[in-house]
Amino acid sequence: MKTVRAIIVLLLSGIILSSCSIRLPEPSSPDAQLNEANLQLARGQPLVAERFFMGAIRSYEKNREPEGLGNAYRDYGVFLRSNAVSQREHTYREAGFLDGTTTFDTRSERSASYLDRAIAQYNLAAESYHRQGRFDLLSSLYYTQAHTYLLQHNKAMACATYDRSRVAYAESVIRNRDTTPPIPRGHDSFHDAIESAKRQAQCQ
Repeated sequence: MKTVRAIIVLLLSGIILSSCSIRLPEPSSPDAQLNEANLQLARGQPLVAERFFMGAIRSYEKNREPEGLGNAYRDYGVFLRSNAVSQREHTYREAGFLDGTTTFDTRSERSASYLDRAIAQYNLAAESYHRQGRFDLLSSLYYTQAHTYLLQHNKAMACATYDRSRVAYAESVIRNRDTTPPIPRGHDSFHDAIESAKRQAQCQ
């Protein structure tokens, strides 16, 4: 009987994914796939979101884009611990997850693993940007990485990385005058964004 139920769940999941793929245009880039994944997750459509997450991960891996891959790993880690997934417990217990290594009961551990993998990819990207002298990119990367440390509840590393972001920004003003880092939304300056982030993280 359990096997029959599993088959039914898989068929229903396939129908849902197929119908959604018909309505939704397939994003042409991994960045677009990742954006679509997060959009679908916000809409409470985890089955559809996961397909786009996996597509983005595969594309970033193929293209060897460490920062993008770090973002995809981070977002998939957040996805695994999301309420949208929790609310589909029966489906995920029966059908599992598309990454092939996660079960409903191990999703918290796997979420932590994906966040670790995101940090590793960010470190690779940071090394590359530093070699290239792209401190504008490095500053934005460190800002993103610090937020990922907060997702891991690692305040010490988050605060240290926000400081690295500030230093990289100052260096970019000197070296990369034509390509300054984008200012995070809701802030008047990069300095203001860093100060706000550090206050929220309760950095000393």
